[in-house]
Amino acid sequence: MTALNVVGLRKSYGGAVALDGLNLHVRPGEVHALLGQNGCGKSTLVKSLTGVVTPDEGSVEVFGRTLTLPVDAPHEHGIAVIHQDIGLVDDMTVLENLGANARYGARLLAPVRVGREKAVYRELMNRLGFDFPLDAQVSTLSPAERALLAVVRAMRLMDGNTDEQLFILDEPTAALPRPEASRLLALMRRVADTGAGVVFISHRLAEVMEVCDRATVMRAGRDVVEVPIEDTSRSELVAHMLGRRMDDFYPAPPGVEFGAPRLTVRGLTGRRVADVDLTVRAGEVVGVTGLAGMGQEELPMLLAGDEKPVAGTVVVDGTELRASDPRQAIDHGMTLVPGNRLRDGCWVEGTAEENVILPVVHRHRRWKGLDINAMRERAARLMTEVNVHPNRPELPMSAFSGGNQQKVVFAKWLQLDPKVLLLDEPTQGVDPGSAKDLLADAMAAATNSAAVVVFSGEHELLAAVCHRVLVLHHGRLIDELSGPRLTEQQLLEACESPADDALLATH
Repeated sequence: MTALNVVGLRKSYGGAVALDGLNLHVRPGEVHALLGQNGCGKSTLVKSLTGVVTPDEGSVEVFGRTLTLPVDAPHEHGIAVIHQDIGLVDDMTVLENLGANARYGARLLAPVRVGREKAVYRELMNRLGFDFPLDAQVSTLSPAERALLAVVRAMRLMDGNTDEQLFILDEPTAALPRPEASRLLALMRRVADTGAGVVFISHRLAEVMEVCDRATVMRAGRDVVEVPIEDTSRSELVAHMLGRRMDDFYPAPPGVEFGAPRLTVRGLTGRRVADVDLTVRAGEVVGVTGLAGMGQEELPMLLAGDEKPVAGTVVVDGTELRASDPRQAIDHGMTLVPGNRLRDGCWVEGTAEENVILPVVHRHRRWKGLDINAMRERAARLMTEVNVHPNRPELPMSAFSGGNQQKVVFAKWLQLDPKVLLLDEPTQGVDPGSAKDLLADAMAAATNSAAVVVFSGEHELLAAVCHRVLVLHHGRLIDELSGPRLTEQQLLEACESPADDALLATH
């Protein structure tokens, strides 16, 4: 018996084929990776399994039970999906968030037995090997704890419906630093050990190699290969995803002599960042990392003027920028590709053309209005330069995959030829092919004398593309790694076991 047996699933939207005869087989007790580039059909598959869309053809079985399509009430069939966006309410307690999902509000004539519910949740958490107070505010939980809570919530929702359960985790670690992600990976393993089937959708191939038993790779709506993880390599998985071999996973930083300082920061202090000094020269690629909550999330927003600092100065090419003035920062050559592209990086309801043209729309004004043709031609050219697929500027941003949305955001800012390019988690939720394209664009900007600063919890990425990496701990820069020290392992150790007496005065 299989935990999930998908056979010949097809789904088209007009003339666009999203699923093209897909097959997927997941065994009880295994963690099964579902891999593929953005836009390959993974999201359509998840929507098909949860009743959001109705497949045109095909069949779905869960533990031998054939489901009627579209799937109605997936939790009653033992199907639970945990998304990257967990969907918790910060100002409610853990128990209140769990209870809302258990439909307490529907029990108008049957009072909730709080003591019994607490016992049920404690038993579920004990079964999975962790615990945290049920009366704690969700806002106090770490990102990993939120993901753990989402798994418990899903298990409670399915409780009593069936003992045969299928968990689909859709990019759950995308926004988590390595130590936090490790907790969630361990949980996935424990869930599988209960006899459940676990589908792990991720672009983090190192995690796939660490925790998964088998992998199915999708390309263009089809399953192109199913392999045991122990019999394959990461480079082989990438080759299956792309349909070709990608020689170097990450581009090397430019080997040019650095120019004069482009970015000079002195004493920058915010809500969490404290007394940061930083200098980045023309042509230099500098990384900034740290554990979650240590300040690397706030620092790019302070530099770009999107948040107001308590103290400190930011200087670009000799000009001191006004605090909390993003327009002036852009005018003087500072651009930021934010970590949350949907919230901070693009206008999702707008077209790709509107998003790309936004910073330079004033250049297309004519006495009768805007030169629409020139705008569309410019957008198409810029989208070609960063390899956006499909290259259709008139489409809404929601029509593009995550990787192509990120490319549109890159195109929007790279057209300004920035002096300082700030990249906050630039490859988060992006497939390997798109990630390589984006990083190549960043390296090209450095070659053209930009100062590039990459903020990321992806230590492997930072070790590969940066000339040096700075480590933040409790808002302060406490270490710098370069040369032989700049390795993934050394970065992890510097973040997890910081030497507080190694505080750097200048960088």
